[in-house]
Amino acid sequence: ETFGPRLPLPFEFVQTDTVSLSVVRGGGKLAVLFQSWDILEVEIWVTSKIEPDAVTWESKVFLKVSLRQVIHPMFQFLEGSSFFIDEEKKVAIVIDKEDDLNIQPTRNTAYIIGVDGSLKKVDLGESTYKPLACSYLPSLIQPN
Repeated sequence: ETFGPRLPLPFEFVQTDTVSLSVVRGGGKLAVLFQSWDILEVEIWVTSKIEPDAVTWESKVFLKVSLRQVIHPMFQFLEGSSFFIDEEKKVAIVIDKEDDLNIQPTRNTAYIIGVDGSLKKVDLGESTYKPLACSYLPSLIQPN
């Protein structure tokens, strides 16, 4: 099986920006997290239609919040961060590593971000320095 051409994202980005892709619960949709390195504003966009050679994005961004005010003026999610969204509860959960040189060992952290700009930070414990992934798998595996 092969992949077709790259499909367009709803934003322009450069190599230093954070971009992460996730499956939306219920399947049939994708979400993409974008955080520009210079303004540190997080946006999450959701697809409205996916076809083999085309993708359509919702006309309105699912979540848009400035982390300068809620976390730190220079905070940026690390490359390799994973996330998922709950469209009904209107939240995104981003799994990341605490990137603070004063904190040793590094900690895994979940950031629960509401579309209203609310934020809750949850410590998930010491990092093992292995890639941390947390995402929803849409009915590929049926529970026993």
